[in-house]
Amino acid sequence: MSELPPGANQSLPVGVVRVRVPGPFDISALITGEDRRVSGDADFVFFNQVSAPGVRLGGDTVTVDPSGLRAGATRVTVVVSPADTTHTLGDLPPPAMTLTGASGTLLARFTPPRPRTETVLLLAEIYRRGAQWKVRALGQGYADGLAGIARDFGVDVEEETQTPSGLSEFQRGVVELTNVERARHGLRPLAPQPQLTACAQAFSADMITRAFFSHTDPDGREPWDRAMAAGYLYSRIGENIACGQRSPAEVVQGWMDSPGHRKNILTAEFTEIGVGYVTGGTYGTSWTQVFGTPR
Repeated sequence: MSELPPGANQSLPVGVVRVRVPGPFDISALITGEDRRVSGDADFVFFNQVSAPGVRLGGDTVTVDPSGLRAGATRVTVVVSPADTTHTLGDLPPPAMTLTGASGTLLARFTPPRPRTETVLLLAEIYRRGAQWKVRALGQGYADGLAGIARDFGVDVEEETQTPSGLSEFQRGVVELTNVERARHGLRPLAPQPQLTACAQAFSADMITRAFFSHTDPDGREPWDRAMAAGYLYSRIGENIACGQRSPAEVVQGWMDSPGHRKNILTAEFTEIGVGYVTGGTYGTSWTQVFGTPR
């Protein structure tokens, strides 16, 4: 196993590799050819488009199968940005990457120097040199965020509208409607919480990527495990999940019609909330609410 400095490269074994970046980050990937330009929007894998040939996003991990990449693809660039879009990367600890092989063997680590005003960071790239696949540590940041990515890679992805709180319209809608229901029962509103939001968003993406629907993920982790992994110190945690609903109104009504989900929404002790919303998969949408009471 190697600790890579910026700019260093290392050969990779044949087969699938996984890049994991834990913490309050969104992770995504760009698939390019020798010209370092995407061939279309389908070459950008992110929380709202979680897979492409040879690349899959699940939670805080990008899985790359070089043999499954589209024709002409010779490079997969891993990108990180703050999960809470009101922050720059300089507000957070440097994103620490681990690279593992198909069997789980640790192949390499890379932690870039702490960024300053950058909002998006090219962390590493998995690329082909002749018949050999390699990984290179990058650490190149963009202060202009996705605009810089679009300029250099030719990405044209329609983003969800972001509110001043950093939530998408769908996430904000779920928060607002949940608080309407709480107000009807004389309860205090829930405040959006960045770590719970990152936790919920990652779990919605994971359910689509790994095609499961359960509060217990395939690795055996429960809601409280995921909240702790996201850095949220809690005294109480609850979680609602749903799939297939087309709007915040539809999903919140569905939860209110279900006794167990309704109980979470109307629990007086909860004070904070995170909402996840991802499109894709068998049912078309994946929704998560994570409720918390901090210590």
